[in-house]
Amino acid sequence: MSPKRPYVFLSLILIGLLLVSGCGSQKPAVTAQPKTVVTSISPLADLIKQVAGDKVKVINLVPAGSDPHEYEPTPSNVRQVAASSIFFANGVGEEVYLDKVVSNAANPSLRKVVLSDGLPILGKDQGGEGNPHLWLDVQNAKHYVETIRDQLSQTYPEDKQYFTQNAAAYLTKLTELDQWIRTQISSLPPESRKMVVLHDAWSYYAKQYGLTFVQPMLHTGEAEPSAKEYADLIQMIREQKVHAVFSEEGFNPKLAQQLASETGVKFIDNLHDDTLGDTPDSNSYIAMMKSNTAAIVSALK
Repeated sequence: MSPKRPYVFLSLILIGLLLVSGCGSQKPAVTAQPKTVVTSISPLADLIKQVAGDKVKVINLVPAGSDPHEYEPTPSNVRQVAASSIFFANGVGEEVYLDKVVSNAANPSLRKVVLSDGLPILGKDQGGEGNPHLWLDVQNAKHYVETIRDQLSQTYPEDKQYFTQNAAAYLTKLTELDQWIRTQISSLPPESRKMVVLHDAWSYYAKQYGLTFVQPMLHTGEAEPSAKEYADLIQMIREQKVHAVFSEEGFNPKLAQQLASETGVKFIDNLHDDTLGDTPDSNSYIAMMKSNTAAIVSALK
């Protein structure tokens, strides 16, 4: 072996050690956590997405098409809440699980924002917290959007201008939607503007847009009517000349369908209130409200 070879060999080892040492001193790459907020139902999630755009990830816990009144948070839902900065709740009893899931998430920096705060609540005189379905009145939905804008801007001030611009554009669309609904309902004869629905969700819609909300078929807690109550409902439909009975996505339509059949009126089973659909005419808040209104007006003519 040449006398130079041991030195060459040692030099290569030293160079290798230096390279390894240099690599080890570098800090591992840190993956930035996405900005995330969470809410309960898909109609609210869409309102948030319209403001948040591509700056914030929006998660709704209750799957679209499901009944939120039967929803139970899963361990993965708790982890989603734990990784979020805000829980946008509707309030008024829509999220009976809220305090439990927030407690289990154990995220001290998570903020709860109740979108219905400050708005008039219908149904308090009937006991309980009142009727939670405020978003079916577009004027209330506009209030929700303004609250969403302000809370996102407070949480992520670097994107405040972006949220403000998105909210302004969407509020204009909601104003147009509100006017469109009023025009559609006004095309109905006053005596035809009566709704009998399966689920007690339409009080805000009826009050805002000039309909008479006759009576829901299901009581609070989703209990079915007694035999006498059912017979009284049949008589009322006939006496008041109600044109249609409505059922909603996420609920068993059997009772509403039976009532429509026994009274000889139209049966409509595709309204959406607590959940969006998965088709273009129901997969956004605006599309849902237009589809609902078109179905209601067509059935009551």
